[in-house]
This record gives sequence, C-alpha cells and structure tokens, in this order.
Amino acid sequence: MEFASATRQLCHGISFAEHEPAPMLQLRSGETWGTEYLEAGRSLALEIGELKFCLGYITMKADGSRNTLPCPKNQALRTGTQCESCRRLDQSKFMHHFHKTGEAPEGLRKYLEQPHFLYIASFAHGATKVGTTSTSSKWTRLAQQGAVIARYVARANDGAAIRVLEDLVTEHVGLSQQVRQKSKVKGLASWELDYAQLDQINADAAGRARDFLGAQRGLEAYGVQLRDELWEQPAFARPVIGAWDAHALHAWTTALPGSTVNLRIRGVLGQSILADSGDGTTLRVLDAAELKTREVAVVEQRGDFKEEQSALF
Repeated sequence: MEFASATRQLCHGISFAEHEPAPMLQLRSGETWGTEYLEAGRSLALEIGELKFCLGYITMKADGSRNTLPCPKNQALRTGTQCESCRRLDQSKFMHHFHKTGEAPEGLRKYLEQPHFLYIASFAHGATKVGTTSTSSKWTRLAQQGAVIARYVARANDGAAIRVLEDLVTEHVGLSQQVRQKSKVKGLASWELDYAQLDQINADAAGRARDFLGAQRGLEAYGVQLRDELWEQPAFARPVIGAWDAHALHAWTTALPGSTVNLRIRGVLGQSILADSGDGTTLRVLDAAELKTREVAVVEQRGDFKEEQSALF
C-alpha cells in the first residue's frame, strides 16, 4: 500500500554519538531530520502512530560515509523497516557478504578498508554474540545494540578480514551473530541474572573466542591482532544496568502502537528506555524499537503524571 504524504514524521530509532550529551531519538519528515535528546530527567509524551512505514534506503558516498534516502513511495509495511523496492536499492546489504563475494559499491569498499574490531557482547538475559565494528563506530556500535557488557577480542586491518574471523568464531566457538531486540528487553525485566554473573559469562565467551583465534596460523598476514579490551558503558546506560542488577526493573505493559505514553526518562540502553512517572513510582523498561517506522510526535510534559499500570492490576 502506498501513501502520498511526504510530511509524515517517522521515527528512525535511537542513535548515539560518543561526544553527544545524551542518546537521540531520530525523527524524519521527508528530507528534514529532527533530533530529540533523551536526557535523564526529561518528562515527555510520545504520540505514536499505529501503522508502519518504510524508512528508505542507504547509499554509500565516495568517502565511505552513508546517505539515508527516504522511500520514494512512502510505502506502508506489515513487518521490517523497508519495502522491497528500497531493500533492492540499499547498498549497505553488500557489507555482510563482501568477504565472501568481493562485491560492493566503491563507497562501501572505502568504508571496509579501515581497521575493524571483533567483539563479544552479552545482554541481560545471558545471550552472547560475536560482532564486528569499524574504527569509526567502535564505541557507538555497542551502544546502539544495547550491550550490557562487551569485550573486544581482535583487531584486523580491514572489514573483510574481520568478517572472516566473525564467521569462524560462529562456526567453531558457537556464538551467534544476532540477538533479537525483544529478548534484550525481556531480559532486563526477567531478573534471571545479575551483573557479576553476566560479566563471567562474557569473559568466558571472550576467552574461548580469543583462544580459538590464537590457535589459528597465518593471522598476522591479514594484520590481525588479538586484544583483551573491555568496552566502556555509556553513562546514560548505567542507571538501566543498575536497576536491572538490583532486580528493580519492570516491563512496560501497555501496547505502544496507536497510543500516547507519558514517561520521565531515567536512562537509555540501546533501543530500550528506562522510565518512571515521578519520585517513588515504578521503574519500567520501554522497547523503543516499537517506535521505529511509525509516526511519532514528542510533547514536553511538566510535573508528574499518572503512572503506567501493570497488567496485574
């Protein structure tokens, strides 16, 4: 289904920059981008549309940077974040297969030429994955994913070499390359583990990956260096991690699509927002990935407001 309106303000999710004061909710209307800073203590209402719309596609510039173009048809979606037409036009898809096919646009090749890192990331419910990141996104990649704990285990001269290592670790160490967002959010409110337990899970997985890579011959020819480097959590994520570690987090129980939600922000972990309704009210974790692809309007609030109720009451 196509919708002619190009003025629809769509949410592109939460983005991060190492030197910005807070995570940013990215909103786009046509060619115009808007940024809402999710500072701790900010009170706001989110007016959320019910329908999902295509977020467009990515092209790579000659210098290796990205350009996000809006969907030409403003296509409505049932699932995902792109229509079929934009998925075909998207140049970032070559990134995941370049080390196997050698096929990529010039701009993406430029991006892949920079040094890359291999990391092991763990999430609140214990799921642990292997992943890659470039030098330019070394910190932000893990912030974007909402890792609770992560360690870098290797560095390579380029993105193709690091993706070969990623596949090897998946095959021989048994670490997945993906963790679903819904399971990340569910884990924050499930109280299955604490920080010390998760740190041990992550350290063990990082150790197994490093031992496996260290036993391989010829890595030096690809500029591979083993590392044991702990990722530094962003300050705005620590309240979320602290509340999870204290078993004080509860799930946000009302449906987000087609609703207006009131919240006071307490912290942000990846695409999850820690919020309450004022002093002494329940700490809840909201899955902000539900906002992505939907129309979102942000309205400032003053003072406290009615607390989001649990389904138990």
